Amino acid sequence: MAESFRRIVAVLTAALLLVPLCFAFQSPLSDEAIRDAYFLGQRNDESTADLFASYLKTLPPPKSGPYISEVELYTPYSQLVEWSRIHSLGYSAQQAARDYHATSDTIFVRIRIDFTSTYGAFELYRSGRLLDPPKRSSEDPRPDYHRDFRAGLSQKDQWIEPLSIELVATGWPATGHVPFSNFLASALHSRVSFRNASFKGRSSSRGYDWCFIGWDVWLQYDAGDVDSGDATVEVFTSDGQHVVVPFDLSRLR
Repeated sequence: MAESFRRIVAVLTAALLLVPLCFAFQSPLSDEAIRDAYFLGQRNDESTADLFASYLKTLPPPKSGPYISEVELYTPYSQLVEWSRIHSLGYSAQQAARDYHATSDTIFVRIRIDFTSTYGAFELYRSGRLLDPPKRSSEDPRPDYHRDFRAGLSQKDQWIEPLSIELVATGWPATGHVPFSNFLASALHSRVSFRNASFKGRSSSRGYDWCFIGWDVWLQYDAGDVDSGDATVEVFTSDGQHVVVPFDLSRLR
């Protein structure tokens, strides 16, 4: 009897040790993870929304300067969930597996940067979110992401170099999870989206004359450069802010 009890305890202990591994970040995805992502996307219910919420961090505003309001992580697993979610009609698990294997694993980080009354104030006034116009001369420089920020992903105190940086100007308030498909559409069709470029000197009707109130900054990484452990998104600003946002990839798929 005692021997049987010890065997049961050993089996349960082993099972508990294996559970975290099933829900940790992995690349490439296993066949089981691909199926799980497919069915979670097809459900498109509260459990799907809860998954996306676990990859999103919202931050309080600073006393002054630019406002890093949201940081969101997109792993290969969550990207596949999103892909399945938007392809609900006639989309099969087999097709999802083929689509996944046809691409290379990447991780995306989205950093939302909002202008405030002390940074990018002129744009806020023109959008109607400030009652009084800011005092600034015509010689003042426009907001410039590459001049004012350094942002990226690090692990074990090592900075990971991104494959690409994409800036998408925003004219709407931060609203939480941004579907990965929205980023792809913006990158392809927006006239104010530039790869590795700033908005300095742009003044078209879709540039500074548009209600430009911030950026979504998209950083793309090779998933092979990231392991299943603690990761940190860091943002350095020209006014001295150092924003640190941790993600535990042992708990995110």
